[in-house]
Amino acid sequence: MKKIILSVISIVVAAVLFGGCSSGNGLPGVKTEDAPKADTVKQSDYNNDLEGLEKYLNALGYIPDDCKPVEMMYTVIGAKAGNRYNFNVDNSPVYVELYEYDTDNLNEEAKRVISEINKDGKYYVFGESSKEDAAAYEATISMNGKYMVSYSISSSGDNVVQRKKDFISEVENFYK
Repeated sequence: MKKIILSVISIVVAAVLFGGCSSGNGLPGVKTEDAPKADTVKQSDYNNDLEGLEKYLNALGYIPDDCKPVEMMYTVIGAKAGNRYNFNVDNSPVYVELYEYDTDNLNEEAKRVISEINKDGKYYVFGESSKEDAAAYEATISMNGKYMVSYSISSSGDNVVQRKKDFISEVENFYK
């Protein structure tokens, strides 16, 4: 019985870690030479919420069409909503987390996370005995304070790094 339970737990953990945008033999992807469609996409055509932001980033070509979000445990960081995307940029894995905050009704955890990001460019997930033991995640808050993005890449290639900067800039400026 224990083996069955451990097997089920292993499958669930694997699905959470590798789910989202997985397809048959890998993650969907974009190429950096596929320029974002900034001149044909207008922010005002999208709702000022997480779903609108995600559709906007998809229309720009930053999130692949076949990449589906995985809902995150957003309440842990005081957010209103949050999703993770896994995909490739130039065959390099990318992990993006997008969160939305209710700026008119921030709880103490949301205030802490936003303050840490604005101060250090990262936030800490507690659960350990001290901040020094906590996991730290790089993140950026949008200019309107409503959205947070955490974007991780494993490549240091100039094009991939530039794509990350451009993606973050779009989030920062979404309904500023």
